[in-house]
Amino acid sequence: MAAKKPPIPKKKKDPLLTVPGASEKPYRTIFEHSGVPAIIIEKDSTISLANRTFQELSGYSRREIVGKKKWMEFIAPEDIDKLTKYLTESIKKNRQAAEPYSFGFVDKKKRNHDVVLKVGVIPRTQQFIFSLREITDGERFEDSFGYNNQQMSGVIYNIPDAMFAIDRNGRVIAWNQAIEELTGILAVDILGKGSYEYALPFFGDRRPMIVDLIFASDVEIEEQGYTGIQWTGNSLSAETPVTDLRGRSLIIREMASPIINKSGELAGSIDSITDITVLRQREISLQDSESRYRTIIENTASAIAIIEEDATFSYINPEFEKIIGYVRQEVEGRKKWTDFVAPPDLDRMQEYEHERRAGVEIVPANYEFRFIRFDGEVRNGFLTLIPIPDTGKMVVSLMDITGKIQEEDALQRANKKLNLFNIITRHEILNHLTVVKGFIELSREQIRDPVFLLTSLDKELAAANAIQHLITFTRDYQNIGIQPPAWYSISSTIKSVAAGIRLGSVILSDDTEGVEIYADHLLEKVFFHLLDNAVRYGEKIRTIRFFCEESFEELHVICEDDGIGIPPDAKEKIFNRQFFQNTGLDMYLSREIVSITGMSIRETGTYGTGARFEIRVPKGAYRFTSPH
Repeated sequence: MAAKKPPIPKKKKDPLLTVPGASEKPYRTIFEHSGVPAIIIEKDSTISLANRTFQELSGYSRREIVGKKKWMEFIAPEDIDKLTKYLTESIKKNRQAAEPYSFGFVDKKKRNHDVVLKVGVIPRTQQFIFSLREITDGERFEDSFGYNNQQMSGVIYNIPDAMFAIDRNGRVIAWNQAIEELTGILAVDILGKGSYEYALPFFGDRRPMIVDLIFASDVEIEEQGYTGIQWTGNSLSAETPVTDLRGRSLIIREMASPIINKSGELAGSIDSITDITVLRQREISLQDSESRYRTIIENTASAIAIIEEDATFSYINPEFEKIIGYVRQEVEGRKKWTDFVAPPDLDRMQEYEHERRAGVEIVPANYEFRFIRFDGEVRNGFLTLIPIPDTGKMVVSLMDITGKIQEEDALQRANKKLNLFNIITRHEILNHLTVVKGFIELSREQIRDPVFLLTSLDKELAAANAIQHLITFTRDYQNIGIQPPAWYSISSTIKSVAAGIRLGSVILSDDTEGVEIYADHLLEKVFFHLLDNAVRYGEKIRTIRFFCEESFEELHVICEDDGIGIPPDAKEKIFNRQFFQNTGLDMYLSREIVSITGMSIRETGTYGTGARFEIRVPKGAYRFTSPH
């Protein structure tokens, strides 16, 4: 007995379309890719199909919706009863379609969307198709007008902004008083006209305006001569230059929105026009002014910056870059001005800034403080803080007064030394004069003793020579501090001094090229005494060498020779006005000269192998002008 063939299963019909065959595919594609959210509802209210746009609006995936959700689950609770009643009554009256209805749509994140619902019945089924349109700002705006053109025109007529509206066919349906005044065209002469009639007062030509471009791309809008394009929801704004019917050159900014009717369809669009000519002229004038002042600031010798309300730099000029040692890209928008203030001065300077911003009248605008450069060097600055009116910004002007402070300190030290030198010299001369007078008195008493007289005369002559030496010494030190300290090239100073000394067979070696030190103008005297004493008292000397050694905190300028050197017990005496081979005053003066700018000098050589003088220069008082 032959086996029975299994029954062939019937093909299940598509829930959306019952029409079989290839004709199903285009309709399914249209449904799936429609820009309007749409769903298919079964008789039991279950959703059997949802297109992509609905999934995007609801926030749910197709798998979460189809066969699992009922349409009521997406309705705001307060709208469910009304909407159910509306659908029941509408479908009874007309099985093919119901009038659009607005309600609150709730998505997966419980956010409410105002939407318009349109319902249709799928023929030969018990299925319904729901299509939704989210209500935009433009639609709400339109609702406030109603749908009568005359009513709309009356509503916008007295609005102070220049406005007009067109229907979907491009005919003018509203033209308010403000646009009458702007264009010179009365509403009665333009209402009902199309073919871009509204463009003639602005462009002298029939052409699209922003009101016609609300669904165009930015490229298409720019091709019409518009700039400054901005989108806010469905609203579009942009600006363009125009020449009106009176021959005036204007710059206008248009803002257009679509008008949606109760059926959720485009009914037209409305355009608001603002004459921004004066505003743009002011901006151009401001830009020109800003450009001029920026050019001045960029090229001024003053260090100028702008700081924001949070103390962050928003601008620094090239001179400011030079002073702090940072480039603009490292500072603007990245660093606060307080980042450069030395910690001991920080609280004081922040208090000054706060009081300047608060407008406290007794607070000075200028402050002395210490600031830190990019390399960690602490320098003295003079800061000016000026608030910019009606902003939270301040103008900062900075002067590096380190040199000025050094000069003032050096001058004070020089004055103290001059006073001391005067006291010492006066005391020394009086002592020697006392010796001279004493021997003169003794000589008068011993007038008949030739041997005693000769001895007395020798003593008197020695005292006179000492007085002469002291007077010569005063000629040198009287100029200390007369001129402010300056930067001197060590190598140039050595060469200048060496030219006035008879070196004989002594070889002079100079390895200080490219190094400068900050010193009193009598610096030459220091190097003169070092060279002259080495040649005079070095005995077996053959070579004198000058060179530099840098440590972490200071620079050593060294004068080294291969002569007899300085005995251990005389190393300090030569600087203390004690006559070691008649060099006491010379080296004493040298020490005083270098100390004016914070330097010091000492002798560290080994007796028998040569002298070694080290001038110790503190950080900030030396610099390199070429690789060293």
